[in-house]
Amino acid sequence: MARFVYRLQKVFELRERRKKEQEQRVLDAQKYVREVEMAIEEKKDEIRDVQKNMLASPHTLMAAHDSFLHHLNGQLDQLHGDLNYAQSELEYERQLLIKAQADLEALVKHKEKAREEWLEEEKKLEMKRLDEVAGQRYFRAQLEKSEEDVLSEEEAFEY
Repeated sequence: MARFVYRLQKVFELRERRKKEQEQRVLDAQKYVREVEMAIEEKKDEIRDVQKNMLASPHTLMAAHDSFLHHLNGQLDQLHGDLNYAQSELEYERQLLIKAQADLEALVKHKEKAREEWLEEEKKLEMKRLDEVAGQRYFRAQLEKSEEDVLSEEEAFEY
């Protein structure tokens, strides 16, 4: 029996590869979001430490602490902007992954359908061969029977 060969196998492999690449991009985007979130937490901790130190420091350093806190808050705002950007990138990559999965799933279904059609065609060909063999056997049996009938009629004439 012949082996099933999917005619769109190259396309199937290409879509599988694209899906895996997109999964990797989503993982990278998730990693970047986690890194930005960790940086935000570190920045918040740094701001809390400066505020605690500000309470215990002399009043002459208040202006320096205040300007440094203003600088840290600016960095925190920048990190929040980075976080929003990272989350939007993550969502975009997830949408691309969903599309890649849908494309691959469509081709998987097409491949399954093509395989079922191929199996059905193979069954039909096998039935055709079996019918041919059965027809030949029947024809031979009929030939042998007619030959036997002819021989028995010849024997009947001889007596």
